[in-house]
This record gives sequence, structure tokens and C-alpha cells, in this order.
Amino acid sequence: MPARIWDRLLGREVERPPGGRMPLGRLFFAPGDRPLFLNATAVRPGRYLAANGTWTLWDETRRHRDEGDFGHHAMPDDITTYIVTAVGRRLDSLVARDVTAEDWLSETPLMGGADMDERLRPREIDEVIERCLPHLRAACHLPVARLRAVNRLVPASRARRVTPAAITRLTARSEDWAALRPDGIRPARLLDPARETDLDFYENRVLARLVDHLWDHVQGRLVEVEQIEAMLDDVSTYAADASGRPWRVSQYMFLLIEGLVESSTRRTRARRLREDLERLRNALVELRGPTILPGVHRHTDVGTVLRSTNVFTNDDRYRRAAELWRAWVAERSGNGASGPSNDRIQEWCESFTLYTGLLLMHALAQLDLVPEGPFKPGGEVRCVAEHREAVGLRWERTGTFVLHCGGEAVLRVVPVAHALVAAEQPGRTAEEIDALAAAAATDPRTLVVYPGQREKREKLPLRIRLRTFQGCEAPAPSGGGGRAPALLPVSPLEIDSVTRLARSLRWALAQHLFERYPARIDCPSRDANAVADGADWIAAAANGLTIVRPPAPHELAAVLRRIGTLAHRTAQFMQRGDNAEVVDRLRDEVRAAAESLAELVRCPLCRNASSDPARTFQARDGSTFRSTCDVCKATWELRRCGSCDRRYPVLNGNGRAEGTTAETDGDAMDHRFGSEALSAQCWVRTTVAYCPHCGECGEARTPRNLRCERCAGDGR
Repeated sequence: MPARIWDRLLGREVERPPGGRMPLGRLFFAPGDRPLFLNATAVRPGRYLAANGTWTLWDETRRHRDEGDFGHHAMPDDITTYIVTAVGRRLDSLVARDVTAEDWLSETPLMGGADMDERLRPREIDEVIERCLPHLRAACHLPVARLRAVNRLVPASRARRVTPAAITRLTARSEDWAALRPDGIRPARLLDPARETDLDFYENRVLARLVDHLWDHVQGRLVEVEQIEAMLDDVSTYAADASGRPWRVSQYMFLLIEGLVESSTRRTRARRLREDLERLRNALVELRGPTILPGVHRHTDVGTVLRSTNVFTNDDRYRRAAELWRAWVAERSGNGASGPSNDRIQEWCESFTLYTGLLLMHALAQLDLVPEGPFKPGGEVRCVAEHREAVGLRWERTGTFVLHCGGEAVLRVVPVAHALVAAEQPGRTAEEIDALAAAAATDPRTLVVYPGQREKREKLPLRIRLRTFQGCEAPAPSGGGGRAPALLPVSPLEIDSVTRLARSLRWALAQHLFERYPARIDCPSRDANAVADGADWIAAAANGLTIVRPPAPHELAAVLRRIGTLAHRTAQFMQRGDNAEVVDRLRDEVRAAAESLAELVRCPLCRNASSDPARTFQARDGSTFRSTCDVCKATWELRRCGSCDRRYPVLNGNGRAEGTTAETDGDAMDHRFGSEALSAQCWVRTTVAYCPHCGECGEARTPRNLRCERCAGDGR
């Protein structure tokens, strides 16, 4: 079928793929009019440019060819792939049935109990390893050997017999002569035939490869179990220190983890399985030593199908090793953990898009924005919330999501199924982030969601670690700020994935709301002075009126009455007609502007609306403001950056801004603020926030900033 190439980061169609290495899932094939071929297979619209390793894309004329490589670490770990793919299959069935968003919320974005039980269940290969490992150990310590005929160059006095090969060499090598006699040659060195032990043949190469394959299998399983245990520990820690987290966030998160809090049975199973795997790993360490199978080429490709030989048939040790090899092949074929196929990678990209949609549904619900209606590609869900502008989430057919507020796009969410931190190489990770930053569109703000886990981020240097986790509210220092896309790692093994996504959505909605302050209305200067006279919430400007704070109901009513008298007084002096239409427009615009700013005195956390805006709302210089909640004592502000001169929102909930200074990177913000934050705090002074647009901190140019590791850029 004809197709076209759609760049999901740029948000537009491209003629050819960009040069250089690009992330997995960046390009999407949309319906079009160009026959394309990926790795000699016709491209189908609705799929991603995804392949195992290298790829080649041909056009219909076979004259233009583009090649690329996603690298060896594009895919995340096996357990993440397994869980996200399983979730994607369940969500795909929901899309097929055209169900509502409420059904999506019934699915958990975490590793569910059924998926966890599946990964903790013993596999068939585990039983075979227990039964056959002693035989494999015996074969490795005392392998079958063969005698190989060799010719060694030895002194002539030590040669036991002279062979034709020795005479041939002696006639050609004068350096092996001791003396030249009239009747012949007196040799100094001769080739002496001998036999030596040879281990480097097919059966022993299979043993060496089998040990390496089992090591990879046990290591992978051990990592899975440790990640499950870490998730269960996170759940327990979350439940234990919930009092130190925002209670609204904790209340919602408890609904997600309620089935995992008291899971002592799973903990016991995970612990026992981990101990068994550690024992197997220790046994395999012994078989990987340099004294085991010496001289055997351990990395020779022996295929997967064993040849039937006399050794594998008649020697019991090798026969058991062959059984173990076949069990490994069956395990590999069953879960596809090694060498993923192109279809499996394609399913991973599609599942990660569905998984991101599920995270968005839960993130909106955490912000009290309940989505309604069917949620499917090409459609849009509306979020019902009292006293709020209409918020909607549109699911583009290209696999991206667009957040709307008041009919205006405020955020693009692009799922990129590339594990940016899987390689654990700082230089490689920085290069891939630079490539993403150079390719993403800037209007509206782009949020890139990718699979990543905390354990791998913590191994990176600080400056790169900050770049791998920079939500809309917390850009990395000197990272381009609003010009670069925000990067958000998510994982079904991290319970804060929903929270960090909700925090970025909160920032996008707040930025859209706050940047309209103050509201401006065009009208003649004479009318503006008459309307604003005696009111402190509306002021006369050069070309009209400026509303500097949301009015109370009685204040708005007084100004509307003043506008009515303005219309009556003006009509007395007009010779032709009247200005009723102009005054009606002015009255409607003042009322609409006051209603649009009414949200500024409503607490973003508890949703309480101030009954006395003159007391709780404070207009400041530079078109900024500060407001306070009477109920929960939270404060929210609109500040202006001293570096880029742009304005940004700040939220200090329940006085947490006055807490102890600490590193507030993305993971720390998950724990400390949850979704109840707008702009991240300075690491030196908690009352200072750094600008989400340029990434500059208000303390960056002060002497005390020398203590700040974030802005100092020490590279640790």
C-alpha cells in the first residue's frame, strides 16, 4: 500500500529519513501515494520505521536508498518489553471495542499482579538446568579430547625419527643447518612428529557457547527478579512514607498500588527465586574461568540446531549438555529475549504508544480532569472539570498526543520507544539527546516520553542525568530550555511514572492560563478612564483597559453598571445614532476577561476559590502576580525570568518551599512534590525557582551559587 514518511518529532511529513543515527520510533508511515520498501518488504501505513539493527528504505523507483542503524541498545530490558507489550495487547483490544476512557482507567500502568506472577513462575529451562548442570560441570572439567598430529621444531639430537616433512623443510631452510659437508648436511634443528591433546572441536565449542548462553539467561532472569523486588520495595516505601508526600497524590497512587502493598507471598517467591538464580550464577562463574576448556574458541558460531555426533550420543555427560542446549533454544524461541525480530520490535513501538496513552489517562485523572468518551487514534477525549476551561486530549493517527486547553494546543506528547539510557554510556546518551533536541518542534512545547529506569539514570554523571529526566517544569541547565523538548522516562516498574507525567501536564495547563495575565481590552482612552475610575482591579492603559486581578462579584457588578451609565451619557451628545453596540461589546469583553482570570484565585491544589481576591491576590511589577489559598495555605505565582525575560508559573504547596535544601532532580521531585509542582526549586534557596523556558536559575549569577552542583557544572 502507498505510504508517506511522517517525522513524529517534527510533526510533519518528510521526503526522506534524516541522516545519522536516529531513535527507534521517530518515523511513522502514514497513508500516502508513495510505494516504499523497508528491508525488501513493502511498507504498510500505520507502522513505524523499526527494525532489528540496520535498516534500508527504498523508494518506488529503487534509485534512492536510505540506510540507518538504531544501535545495539535501542530496546529496553526484557521485563519492561514484556510488561509494556502485554499492556499494549490489552489496550489494543479496548481500542477495537471502542470503549470509553473510563475503561482505560481500569487498566493499571504498573506491573500488575498477573504479569508479576508470570515472571516469577519457574520456567521449564530452570528444571533442566537443575538436572543437567552437574553433567555440564563434569564435561567442562574433564572434556573429551582428541590427539592431533603435529610437527615440532626441536634440536637434531632430540629428534626421534626423520620424516619426509623434516627433509623437505631442511632442504628449504638453510638456517636449520649446523654444517655443510661434502657428502651432505649436518642438521641443527629438525621437525619431530608428535601428538598433542586437542580440545577445540565441535562438541567442546558447543559446551563453551552453552555456558555463555546460560550465563546470559541467568543474569537476565536475575535482573528481572531484582527489578520486581525493587518495585515491591518502592511500593512498601511509598506506603511507609506516604505522610511525607502530598496527600492528594498519595490518595490517588494508593488506588494503583493497592494490590501490591501487602504481597508477602510474591516477596517470598521473588526472594527464593533470586537465591536460586544467584546459586546458578555462582556455579556458572566457575565454568567461565580461563582453566576451563583451554584452547577452545568460545565465541565460534555453532548455530542453534545441534548436529548428531557420536560424542553427543554415547557420552552421558555430553548427552545431558545437549538436552540443556535444546532447552535453552526452546526458551529463547518462546520469549524472544535474544535477537528480537522486526515484528516484535514493531509490536513494541505500537505497545509503547498505547502505554503512553494509558499514562496520560491516569495523569489527567490525578489532576482531577476526568476524561470522558471513547479514546482511540484520530479521536479526542474531553475532560470534565468544574470551573475550568475545556481540556481535551487528541490522539493523532501518527501516534502522538496533543493536549488542548480552551481550544488551543498547549503540549505535544511524543512517545519514542527508544531506551536512551540502556547503553549506560554517558557519551552515547548525550549524543542521542542532542539529536532529539535538534529535531523536535517547538510550537507547542514537545514532551518526549521514552522507556527508562532509575537504576540506569543514577549511574550517569550529574549533568547528563539531569538531561535524561527534564520535565516541562524542570529543564536541564543550559539545555535549551523551552527550545528543546522535555524528556520524561517512564517504566511500568516505577510507581511515579504517572506522577511525573501529571506534573508536566499541570505545568502546560498553568502556563497557558497564567500567560494571559493581565487581560487587556481595547477601547478609547476616554471610556477607559471613566470605567477604571475608583476601581483597583482594572486600570486604564494607553489603548484601553488592563485587568490586573480577578474581581469579586460585587466589584465586577459595579464596573458593569459604570459601563451602562457611560452608554447613557454618551448617547445624549451624539448627533447621529448611539454607541450602544460599542458599549455592549465593552461590557461583554470586561465580563469575559474577568471570568477568564477567575481561575487565578482558585487554588490549583484544593480548588478553593477566594471570596476576597483583593486580600489573597497581589499584582506585582512586570505583569506578574502572587495568590494565596485561605484553606490549604498554598501559594502560586507568575514570575519573570531575569535572563530570558519570559514569565513562568511557580507553585508552593503547603509551605514545602521552605524545606531543607537538597538536590531536586526529577526523581527527587517525584518523591517530594508528586504532581503538585509547577517550576522546580533551586538547590541552594528553595524560595527560588529556575526558569522552565531557558533553564536559568535566579541564583546562577550570585556568589552563593558556587555551592550549587546543578549550575556549577562540575560534571560528576
